[in-house]
Amino acid sequence: MRENKLVFDIGMHIGQDTCHFLKMGYNVIAVEANPDLVIQNRKKFRKEIEKGQLIILNVGICPKNGKIPFFKT
Repeated sequence: MRENKLVFDIGMHIGQDTCHFLKMGYNVIAVEANPDLVIQNRKKFRKEIEKGQLIILNVGICPKNGKIPFFKT
């Protein structure tokens, strides 16, 4: 693992970029608003999460604090 190397993956989606950076040895903090994708990625990257190499946050980014509706199509 690269010491002190951290990448933020904003909009993780299915984890393609996260996977790339993990393979390169980076630590990753991934942000994903879609709860279904978060569940899938937590299963997919279980080992990396357990090793402390990956943190997945189920949040969205918007200009104001608080909860807002999330719509899936």
